[in-house]
Amino acid sequence: MSIDRKKVVYALAAPFGAFVLAVAVAGLALLVSGKNPFVAFKQMIIYGGTVDSLITSINEALPLFVSGVAVAIGFRTNLFNIGVEGQYRLAAIVAAVVGAELPGPGFLRIIMAMAAAIIVGAMYASIAGLLKAYRNVNEVIATIMLNGVMTGLVAVLLKWDLIASIKDQQLRTSRLPKSAWFPSVTFGGSELYLWVFVAIAIGIGYHYLINRSRFGFELRASGINPGAALAAGVNPKRMIVKTMALSGAVAGLVGMPLLLQRQHEFTQQFQQGLGFAGIAVALVGRQKAAGMAAAALLFAYLTRASQALTSPPTRGTKEIGTILQGTMMLAAVVAYEVVRRRAEANAIHEAAHRAAVQFDEVPA
Repeated sequence: MSIDRKKVVYALAAPFGAFVLAVAVAGLALLVSGKNPFVAFKQMIIYGGTVDSLITSINEALPLFVSGVAVAIGFRTNLFNIGVEGQYRLAAIVAAVVGAELPGPGFLRIIMAMAAAIIVGAMYASIAGLLKAYRNVNEVIATIMLNGVMTGLVAVLLKWDLIASIKDQQLRTSRLPKSAWFPSVTFGGSELYLWVFVAIAIGIGYHYLINRSRFGFELRASGINPGAALAAGVNPKRMIVKTMALSGAVAGLVGMPLLLQRQHEFTQQFQQGLGFAGIAVALVGRQKAAGMAAAALLFAYLTRASQALTSPPTRGTKEIGTILQGTMMLAAVVAYEVVRRRAEANAIHEAAHRAAVQFDEVPA
């Protein structure tokens, strides 16, 4: 087997192993609950394979993917931005107000709303970056605390008459005019969000920024070896602040598919948990743009497909989707580490073998 083929095997072994283990655990949970796992999985595949379910999965994967990218940016510098949850919610309420209240044509409102979300997300994440860089405050603690601050801040903003009002027994901002709704296309009666192209652009931008730009090189170098990066002229404090700001800027866009394509306003029931889900997406996707896209689609698909388990003969087992997601995330982390160590050991063995061959070929 050539080295290239081995690399392919190692790249596929971890996600495949994680998926198999997740299916096995979910099947065991079904057996314990008295359900037939083969019947349940068949229901999920049939229901999840419909056009409506596939389009819904794509739509639901958009915020998950963007959240994963935001988290991954921090991971690349060994920073754990657990504050994506707070950053996107605060950005969403500001974007909702900007999009609804500022005058201008619809396309300009969309641009201004997204720009406001980016700025708010970047500024809010920068607080944790500044605390980390200049006061050595752990970014995990700082971002968790900022999530709590966000909860109170959003509650205060929703009670401000200039921003929100009570309608249908719920506090909500003014509704975006239809001209400011992001367009969509219809397939078989289901709407596919065209915000998917923005998500694709974010993924491409992330890939080239991290892997093809000087900033990306400095960012990765700071995460791999801060001492060497400092010796190479990279200011570690500035890099921490820049990385957190960039992560927050992307986090600000997490709620935009929901705001611009689905709800068109910010309410007390605006979807939560996307920031924490992004951590799972980044881990399973190994901080690679394509990997995170696949992970986001898989998680969204499992959530959608598990809704089939609310009907007979497997009624009451819809939590299988959650079990699959959680097990897959845990298994992926372990599997990737096992495969990484195996690949490193194999590389060392092959390097030693080549060196021995070359040494034997040297004439005495």
